[in-house]
Amino acid sequence: GVTLGVRLANAPIAFVTYLEKTFWPHDLAVFYPFPSQIPMWQILGASLLTMIISIAVIVMVKRLPYIFVGWFWYVMTIAPVIGIIKVGNHAMADRYHYIPSIGLAVILAWGIPELIRNEERRKKTLFPAGLVLLVILSILSWKQCGYWENSISLFNHTLQITKNNFIAHDGLGIALLEEGKTEKAINHFSEVIRINPNYANGYNNRGISYCSFVNYQHAIKDFNKAIQLKPGYAPFFYHRGSAYDKQGQYQTAINDYNEAIRLKPDYADAYNNRGGTYFRIGQYQTAINDYNEAIRLKPDYADAYNNRAFVYLEQGAKEVGCSDARKACGLGNCRILKGAQVRGLCH
Repeated sequence: GVTLGVRLANAPIAFVTYLEKTFWPHDLAVFYPFPSQIPMWQILGASLLTMIISIAVIVMVKRLPYIFVGWFWYVMTIAPVIGIIKVGNHAMADRYHYIPSIGLAVILAWGIPELIRNEERRKKTLFPAGLVLLVILSILSWKQCGYWENSISLFNHTLQITKNNFIAHDGLGIALLEEGKTEKAINHFSEVIRINPNYANGYNNRGISYCSFVNYQHAIKDFNKAIQLKPGYAPFFYHRGSAYDKQGQYQTAINDYNEAIRLKPDYADAYNNRGGTYFRIGQYQTAINDYNEAIRLKPDYADAYNNRAFVYLEQGAKEVGCSDARKACGLGNCRILKGAQVRGLCH
């Protein structure tokens, strides 16, 4: 995790960066990582700038009270979200700026008219200036929205404007994996692990990718590391169990599914997969019990109905097997029903 020292060092940088992005909204990212190193001059410079502005605002409080109100609104509402209080792995987040920006808006709303005291000139200046600003901000918003078209474009953009962003690499890897670009996904997950060797999800996601390449030995090594880093997380045991199952190590797979269910008793996928493993070792009734539990937990679970139908049909229980096959098909999985129809088992 990020140490308190790093969070304290990052706080003045984040404070000034939020301020900067208010007036120049550039390089906006879905995730801002904590920097690996922060130069001392940046910390001192940001701290000094904040102090100078605060002192100046206090000195001018009687003459320009709206600046005092606006500035300290910004200071007090931005302070909890500049990274000192740990709420995640991000150094800052654009969404945290919404309420603090009201204070800066107060300063501008009362301050700009003070700069242009002539009412006639103010009318001629502020309206066209406001329109120009609105057009500029609309163009910038339209451009920024384009990065959110899909996960790949979003995380690619984030990687272009940030450094050592393991969360963005992880998100891009997941998006590429979903599109079947497994090799590229593995490269990004490897980059996640290089940047943050203690990030368990990076190992888990790379393990899932290796499974897609039928490289179960490498996958299991990654799942082992993920479990070592985060031993109480059920999905890691579930995925490792799936890899063992595909290698034919059925009892080891069952042990992992057992642990996943112990950690997460409502884990329908783990019951479904364990049912499949029990079926492969000939324990049909135990398999059916697991499918029953998966369906109880997730009544619209097409794969569980499909798998239970297969077990019933293999046992010669056509009526209940065909009933399950039809339910599975109604939920989107018609594989067993079509096969049973070809064999003349279901009509």
